[in-house]
Amino acid sequence: MVLKFMLTLAVPLLFAGCVYHSATVLKAPVSALPGQPADHTPLADAEPPPLTDQDVQRYFMEIALGSEYGLGDFTIKKWVQDIQLEVLGEPTGEDMETLRKVVAELNELLDMRIRIELVSSGGNVKLHFIPHQAFSQYEPPGIIFYGGFFWNWWNFAGEIHTGQIVIGSDRLSQAERNHLIREEVTQTLGLMNDSMRYRDSIFYQGRTETDRFSEIDRQLIRMLYSDGISAGMNIFDLRATLLAGGGGY
Repeated sequence: MVLKFMLTLAVPLLFAGCVYHSATVLKAPVSALPGQPADHTPLADAEPPPLTDQDVQRYFMEIALGSEYGLGDFTIKKWVQDIQLEVLGEPTGEDMETLRKVVAELNELLDMRIRIELVSSGGNVKLHFIPHQAFSQYEPPGIIFYGGFFWNWWNFAGEIHTGQIVIGSDRLSQAERNHLIREEVTQTLGLMNDSMRYRDSIFYQGRTETDRFSEIDRQLIRMLYSDGISAGMNIFDLRATLLAGGGGY
């Protein structure tokens, strides 16, 4: 993400009170504040050491269990049905080009286990490109976001069934929106946390405009949608599965 910026007032973030009450999952990878440009410092010149299975598994549990602003439901969430992604608002031509590219890359990584399809209506994930002044239509009480955020809803089995993404159509450069599109669409798959561990990762918590998946990002996406990883798994289930050689990626 580029930078998170929010104001939390004296109103708690709550579950929706319904049978399918998913935690409301919110992210706000955003542009830097005025006068604070995104960090374009090159990554280390030297080649990073090769990733080990332990590196991937540790990062997976960090990113896939829980969510940054959701409540403490530390279990796997994933889709078991295809995603129909509906675009609303006023995207630029490059926004749509970036979105189509990200969807194509994700579909390749998902390897037909589920598919993401762009639709004109009736989507189970709605992506809104709207001005920041309209964010309040979608923000939960007490939290103000700048840049972008998403919500997911899931059932008691941990199966995601609905998502919503909001990205600012103003105050952001095209490069920032390209980053937001990639990150938010990816995180609606169920990889909902951020981390300071890998600067080249789309899940990096610091200020960034990363516009591609790193190798460990690709492995996490494949891992979440591998046959060995099921919705509803907790950390103990995951450890047992990984020790047994499940969760192939």
